[in-house]
Order: sequence, then C-alpha cells, then structure tokens
Amino acid sequence: MPRKPDVDLPALEALLRRVFGRGFTYQRTESGSSTQVYRVVVEGETFYARMAEEVDASFAPEAELHRVLVAAGARVPDVVHYEPFDEALERSVMITTEIAGLPLGAATTEREAASIGEAAGRDLARIHAVPVQGFGWVQREHERAGWPIRGEHPTYAAYVDPPSVAAPLVATGFTVDQANTVVRLLEEAIELGPPDGVCSVAHGDFDASHIYEDGGTYSGLIDFGEIRGTDYTFDFATLWMNAEEAPPLTEHIERGYAELRPLPDNHRRRIHLACALSASHRLAIWHRRDGAQAADSWFFRFVRDRLAELLKDQPT
Repeated sequence: MPRKPDVDLPALEALLRRVFGRGFTYQRTESGSSTQVYRVVVEGETFYARMAEEVDASFAPEAELHRVLVAAGARVPDVVHYEPFDEALERSVMITTEIAGLPLGAATTEREAASIGEAAGRDLARIHAVPVQGFGWVQREHERAGWPIRGEHPTYAAYVDPPSVAAPLVATGFTVDQANTVVRLLEEAIELGPPDGVCSVAHGDFDASHIYEDGGTYSGLIDFGEIRGTDYTFDFATLWMNAEEAPPLTEHIERGYAELRPLPDNHRRRIHLACALSASHRLAIWHRRDGAQAADSWFFRFVRDRLAELLKDQPT
C-alpha cells in the first residue's frame, strides 16, 4: 500500500501547540502507510500523534478502549489527548504516550522471551475481557457513540459468512474440495461460537512486532488500529499466521493468558478454526479488491500457502 502523504503540517503544529505549548519537536514515523503517525518529543518525553485513516472515521472507540485497558492494568499507551475532529486536519486525532523499547526480536534470550510472552498473554486476556456489541470491524462513524464498542455484524454467523469465501478461494488456486472444506470449518466455528457466548475485543494485528520489550523486560503492547469484535481465538490465529513466531511465542502467551482467562478444553481446535477463518477472509477480501493481481503480493501468497498447510492438518 502506498504511503500516504503528510498531513497539513501547519495545522498539525497548531494542534500540538494547543496540547503541549511551544516546547516540542515532531517527525513522521518511518512505519505507517495507511495511518499517518508523528513522533512528538516534549522535554525529553515522547508521544505519538495518530491521524484517523479516513475523514469519516472516529478515534472515539479506540481512545476509550485505551483508557479502559490502562485502568485494568494493561501496559498499553495512555491517551493524553483526543480530538474528535480537527477542522483544519479534517481528521480525528489521538495522542498517546510511548511504550518504551523495541519490538520483540530474535536477539531476545529464551528466558526473556518466555517472561515477555507470558506478560503479553496477561495483557491479551485483559483486552479480551472487554465486550463488544456485534461482530467484525469496529464501527467508527462520527455520529455513533464511541462506547460501548460496536461491531458491524449483528451475529457471529453473519460475521463468519462461510459461503462468501468459496468462490474467491477457487479463483485463487484452491480446488473445489479444498474450498468446501474451508466452508465446513467456518460452519463448525459458528456451531462452537465464542466460548462464553459473548463477543470480545480483538487486538486485530497481534504479533511480535507489536509486543515491546525494553532491556529484556516486557514494556507493553502497541497499535490498536485493527480492533474488531470476534471470538478470543482471532489474535491467536494471527500469531499462527507468522510461522516464525509459532509455536514458542504462542505457548508463552497462552501460559500467561490462562492465568487470567482459562482456556477451553477444545482450545487447539478453536485455534485451527480461527486460522481457517482469518486466512480465508483475508484471501477473499484481497481477491475481491484486486482480482488476479492479488497474487502479485508476497503476503497474499504466504497466507494462501499457510491455509493450504492448515487443510492438511486437522487437529481435534
């Protein structure tokens, strides 16, 4: 995805002056293509100013979620300023504190990785303790109340929508039998449903790049731009999608998670179904958007290969 150009910088500076006074510097972060993010330094302390992706997208649900999670003891960025809609920037804006350190990486020792993973698992459990009304992408329209969080679909079945993936999967190289197998897996996911019958917040992009450590110690989780309402397994499926991170990191996270939220007896089967759901939905969405050109993306091919591997292995 092409990197968005900078926002109106004089308008951004005017907002930052209202929040911090005049003693600040700022610079656009290297990461972030769809979301414009600026690192702001005030008297040696770092903050991040995030612009909503679209004019009609509100940060209200995300800002309130940050506050709820901080109050629950989760190590996530705290919101220092929320602008529902800045007329000059033509965007909703959220400014947060910094999570110190760097993303969890290969240089982390096995012992450190275990401790960091368990701590991240406890924070993931705190995230999943937040209920959502409905399922799927969080509704961010300005005219809607930011809290409680609401998803776009009224039921889990409407969100999973098994028939919707069959034709796109066949079009991307899967056989009809394989596509039908995926449909049956999604139907099974609906039959099982969320284990407590309640939809909960998912981080939405939960992987090692968003788990931060500072000097070998867990410092927190970042980036809640992909939040949605779904079953707790969605975030575990995202971990599985990165072959380099699973299973060791997943096992550490599960151990910490279970300290706060016991995992069901059929956890492994649920993860398998969530992986089928996550991979098939991604492939279907990308194919509908880009057609045959979707396969030009290495990540599309990676997800397609991961789904093919999953269909060969059917845990109970």
